Amino acid sequence: MKPIRLTLCGLLFFAHQSHASVGDLLITEIVNTPDNAEFVEIYNNGATTVSLDNVYLTDATYANGGNYYYKIVTGSNYGGGGFSDFHARFPAGASIAPGEYQTIALAGSTAFAAAYGLDPTYELYEDDTTADAIPDMREALPGSINGQGALSGGTNNGEVLVLYYWDGASDLVQDIDYALWGDKVEAIDKTGVSIDGPDADTTPSTYLADTAIASQAVISPSDPPAGFSWQRSNFAEGAESNTGGNGYAGHDETSEDLNNTWTTDIPSPNAALGTGVPFLVINELDAVGSADFIELFDGGNGNTPLNGLSLVLYDGNSDSVYTIINLNGYSTDASGYLLIGDASLTPDIILPAGSIQDGADAATLYNRPAGSFSVGDPVLTSDLIDALVYDSGQPDDSGLLTLLNPGQPQVNENANGNAVSESLARCANGSGGQLNTSSFTAATPTPGVSNSTCPLGNYYANVDASNATVLRATLHETIDDHTRYPYSSSSTDTWDILGEADRDPADPSKVWMVYKNNSYTWAGGGAQPYNREHSWPKSYGFGGDSNGYPYTDAHHLMLSDVGYNSDRGNKYFDNCSAACTERSTVANHGEGGGSGSYPGNSNWFDSDSWEVWNFRKGDIARAMFYIDIRYEGGVHGITGYPEPNLQLTDNPALIQPVSNGDAYMGLLSVLLQWHQQDPVDNIERTRNDVVYSFQGNRNPFIDHPEWVQCIYQNICPDGNDLIFAHGFE
Repeated sequence: MKPIRLTLCGLLFFAHQSHASVGDLLITEIVNTPDNAEFVEIYNNGATTVSLDNVYLTDATYANGGNYYYKIVTGSNYGGGGFSDFHARFPAGASIAPGEYQTIALAGSTAFAAAYGLDPTYELYEDDTTADAIPDMREALPGSINGQGALSGGTNNGEVLVLYYWDGASDLVQDIDYALWGDKVEAIDKTGVSIDGPDADTTPSTYLADTAIASQAVISPSDPPAGFSWQRSNFAEGAESNTGGNGYAGHDETSEDLNNTWTTDIPSPNAALGTGVPFLVINELDAVGSADFIELFDGGNGNTPLNGLSLVLYDGNSDSVYTIINLNGYSTDASGYLLIGDASLTPDIILPAGSIQDGADAATLYNRPAGSFSVGDPVLTSDLIDALVYDSGQPDDSGLLTLLNPGQPQVNENANGNAVSESLARCANGSGGQLNTSSFTAATPTPGVSNSTCPLGNYYANVDASNATVLRATLHETIDDHTRYPYSSSSTDTWDILGEADRDPADPSKVWMVYKNNSYTWAGGGAQPYNREHSWPKSYGFGGDSNGYPYTDAHHLMLSDVGYNSDRGNKYFDNCSAACTERSTVANHGEGGGSGSYPGNSNWFDSDSWEVWNFRKGDIARAMFYIDIRYEGGVHGITGYPEPNLQLTDNPALIQPVSNGDAYMGLLSVLLQWHQQDPVDNIERTRNDVVYSFQGNRNPFIDHPEWVQCIYQNICPDGNDLIFAHGFE
């Protein structure tokens, strides 16, 4: 029905006729990763059944194309069916009862059932070869779903979800609920928009004021941790700062304080708010030696409250509790860690010396208050969040292994015969999953920080350096198919990796900049004086895909001063020839400082090329060699995700922006010169270890700099030469 349009004293008002209390509907849960588990949940917060016949759900806005959901009344530029956006209408005859939750599976019912063990109420589109019993959402207009529905997420990948009502005839739609996260690129402001719908008249109607986009709140600037969802915690919709808006009964849905009315929790589709259990793992344990500790990690989310949780230690001799540690009132630090252990480590919780038994024993984390346990209690498997069953050479304890997922091993801190100097650590950091121990290894202790000392073992066992062609092929097979972390996310992302990889060695509270050589106090991601430099510019082969592997590959991502990064842009690497602009360095850690004469301790650039200062020339060169070998086209061998073919060249004419496929960077001959001029140092070696601890792959040219000459100059070392075989020049 068309809103009744009234003009009084020069002001425009709208009186919407009522319809079945659609204003009681809420979006109550959102999963936006992984794609096959995505869903949106709605809830009827009213006292009567609501018809969904004229209710729509969409994430389809695109400001640059002028596409907005409310343009559905015109039949064009209504969004959906492009990118991964959808614009859907609930099935004919659908309704929702009072107090009922309903879910829309965005990747289809089969994927939803596989993820959650139950059927959704609706599926966005039919994902089976033959129709199943799950009702499909209708297209808002032809082509507005198109078999796709992935939600975006994370900083610089913001998203909006709008639940709205339209009767099919009115000029204006009515917002029912509005959710916004990440950045605000997809945010909506309809203020003053005049629009004419499909009714018989030609008189447009005008929207009232929405909240200005700059003043709109977001649920979160980044994604929830992996395995979690966003869930509405305030069914009263919090505080709307504006009234008289474009929502049902005059609500301004764009003014809700979303950051205060949503929380993260374990997904609970078709049900009320989840368990309230935060994501946590036992990330490292040292039971042998003089400084015992246990490290908890929340996936990098940071500042996670641990109220109601307990750390319980089991004695393997009796398979019973011997120590209970109350975590109530504690939180992880900004990087996501909580340290419990010997006073010499300055932990969050101090334990008396020798408090952690050395095996066979277990450390466990429970969603139970400490008062529910007593010393001597038997093994408990309910309310268990994570567990580590370990030893220092003792036989397996079958009674304690019941704490783990089936088939997971008891792990040996003395596996290398050096238990006094090593700990058990997840490698890569935070990896393996809860109640799994297969990613633990004995390594140098890193209490309270990322596990960055994963041993190499036989990492290069399959590399054949007998000639350039074979070396290139076997190196690619060794370093490809690495683990990708999101570019920006509330879980572990590239900010977290670079915060460790580029940490100032003299001051762990700071990070060290690649071009300017200064250090900034680490303040996480977002708007800081530093940002992330793609040393291989993203415009050369992968700039349109922030979810792709090269976009997020920390072996070539480096922290940089914002201004220096801007000056570098997408310039290729070359030596300055004439009329170059100087970007000097500051004196820091015995390097840099001074300016004025070429080359000095400065970076130099002209309109198309950038010369890195001397101390970082080799670092950049070896990052470029890594990218050239790592990305050779095709798809990721595990995920099937497409990858570009990135190649080094000496021909500047080939170095052109391309979105995907074959792309070039250089100059190769200059990078070879820089590699020789600035040999590998301990800064690079440490950085390589850190990135390896996350991604699971290494830059081989840091470990074996001699392989550069073999691949690019066909000067290959004798395979029996022990000096070259161990990576020394």
